[in-house]
Amino acid sequence: MNWPLDRDLQRRMALTLLALGVLTLAFGAGLSVLVGWGLQWLAPFVGVSLTDAMAVGLGAVATLVAGCAVLHHALQQDAAETFDAEEVSPADYPSLHRAVAQLAQAADLPMPSVHVADRERPFAMTTGLSTDDAKLVVSTGLLDALDERQLEAVVAHELAHVKNRDAAVMTLVELPLSSARNLARVLQHSGGVHFVLLAVAAGSYAFWGTGRTLVASLSRSRELAADRGATALLGDPAPLASALDTLADDVSSTPDTDARDTALAALSVVPAPSGEPGPKLTYDKRRPLFWSVRLPFRRVRRRLNERYFHRALATHPETDERIERLRRLERERTDG
Repeated sequence: MNWPLDRDLQRRMALTLLALGVLTLAFGAGLSVLVGWGLQWLAPFVGVSLTDAMAVGLGAVATLVAGCAVLHHALQQDAAETFDAEEVSPADYPSLHRAVAQLAQAADLPMPSVHVADRERPFAMTTGLSTDDAKLVVSTGLLDALDERQLEAVVAHELAHVKNRDAAVMTLVELPLSSARNLARVLQHSGGVHFVLLAVAAGSYAFWGTGRTLVASLSRSRELAADRGATALLGDPAPLASALDTLADDVSSTPDTDARDTALAALSVVPAPSGEPGPKLTYDKRRPLFWSVRLPFRRVRRRLNERYFHRALATHPETDERIERLRRLERERTDG
């Protein structure tokens, strides 16, 4: 079928990549300077003298090498393997394969490989840096929860992600953010008190928070775009609305059984009810005060988490909002 790309989403992806690219360059430059200062501080202990220019240059090289190593490691990771998903044949899951093949053909896409993870929590995701190496990963929990028509709607939603190529963009934008957050956490738990370590940790968290807000906004937009794409592909918004309603109830009643369920919340067609958790603003007496933000009033802390972190950092729009959008399209289609 003649199914054009979602132009609004394409513009949002381009703007997000540009903004995050500028942020990453600024963060990298600042990190290079800080690493250079750290090297200058260490140099006398090993009998070496470094000028400011030499220290910053070495810091830039170290930052670049570390960034390339992180990028290589991340691109080598396979999401299907991460979630213990195995590629399945048409003989194993005939209904699933049939739905994927028919909808991929209708969307003018190559047939993605189909993987199933033996997990109780229902989720579905697509991975791959291009339409030719796309993988569709679903859980057994999702297959058990949905009927055939609802499953087709979820597959259409995931293929819309492939069509819009937003999975590749999300993979790229996640790399610097996850690296910065991991760096900040390592420094946070290292117990170091040197100015350079404090500055790097603070800068990493600031970069992560700003970038995460941008990426979360893009993620919410891509989910709505995939809902529109699934509606266009199926010609009917009702099956996806029904699937979202069923999955929302099923997800809320499925307990967390694995640490990876937090990551699944961001990847699933329907996230966990609480959305993506933000940083916890707590005070731990076992750590120095500067590593934590002490908020004496629980109500203030709760409101910050609910009104900012769980909303601004949510990877999905509210499921009820998505269902209402689809129901409205259904009413307009019926009235028209």
